[in-house]
Amino acid sequence: MPATASVETQTCSIHRCDVATQTAPTTEEPEYPSHLERDSELWFEDGNLVLRARNTEFRVYRGTLINHSLAFRELLSDPHSDTANALNLRCWTEKDNTGTRTIVHLPDSPEDLRHFLRLFFSGDSLNIWALEPTFHQLSAYIRLGTRYRCEQMVQRSLEYLKKWYTDTRDGWFGVKLLDPPRFEAIHVIGVVNLARLTRTDSLLPSALMVCCLLGGDIVSGFTREDGTQEKLSAEDLGRVFTAKGKLLLSNVKATHRVFGQTVSSGCRRPKVCAAVLGRLLSKLADDETVIDSLRWSSLWETYISKIEVDEKDSQRQLCSPCHFMVTSTRPEEFQREFFNDLPAMVGVTVQDWAGKLLDDDDGDDDDDDDDDDDDDG
Repeated sequence: MPATASVETQTCSIHRCDVATQTAPTTEEPEYPSHLERDSELWFEDGNLVLRARNTEFRVYRGTLINHSLAFRELLSDPHSDTANALNLRCWTEKDNTGTRTIVHLPDSPEDLRHFLRLFFSGDSLNIWALEPTFHQLSAYIRLGTRYRCEQMVQRSLEYLKKWYTDTRDGWFGVKLLDPPRFEAIHVIGVVNLARLTRTDSLLPSALMVCCLLGGDIVSGFTREDGTQEKLSAEDLGRVFTAKGKLLLSNVKATHRVFGQTVSSGCRRPKVCAAVLGRLLSKLADDETVIDSLRWSSLWETYISKIEVDEKDSQRQLCSPCHFMVTSTRPEEFQREFFNDLPAMVGVTVQDWAGKLLDDDDGDDDDDDDDDDDDDG
């Protein structure tokens, strides 16, 4: 593939035939910047298609693009098509010192278009996930992929988001981090908006829950690379404010239920274990992070180990069945309940959400104990 050119201001001697309208060609010339720059990365001298985003031009290969984009396939086969009008695309031809070339004027920003085109022109296949994507990359993939009908791009991008903002119980238990590795916390606002754009409702419960962890900056949102402000809609912002109280209340209730003084049915020393459970409950006031966390189960085991270990001999005080009960059986039970109720708590409806819980293991009970080797004395 030819080397790319450096960024430079381009001045062309232009012969133009405007074919942007669906009816007869108009004599009105399309608006375009007086000074154009070639993109430093995606300008191929033997390219046969120029895509113009604001004042930046990208010279690429027509065949590669239409293989992945139904919208560009329709536009370039018929510039008068409904696609051109619906997407506000302008297509015409120009002559310069390299010959005649097709120009397509797009309403996208250069930053978004660069992310979009890199997927097609960095190799011979659509290989998105060589590295973890940033939010800005993924956002461009989904927004432009939706606009230009690149089904593979959109579906693979949504599959990536579903790994983190999951709609399955197994995924919920398996996710340890709240956001993808290269996302900032505030970017979850954009995830909600992408879910709305693509009507992928299954992303909304987890994403809106994570929004509840944001501070006051949730109101103003964040700025994308091209200067566009990304904010929640007023309706979704209201859902977050309402859901935060519900989620914290659910956390408080679950925490008290986990550390309630009912020992395991297989408890080997009920008096000792009941006293330890009572201490775990009473010490919660000294460790507000356990209560004031919306992913509460991730903190319980650390808290339990800190409180129940004997300071004198560093030995665990709960017997094995009771320890398994408060670190595994009860938390998983309450997490299942929490996951099942999550759409209602954040104010959305997701079709078949409860159906995703049918694989639950109903055989778990307080007597489950795979750790029989500790010394109960």
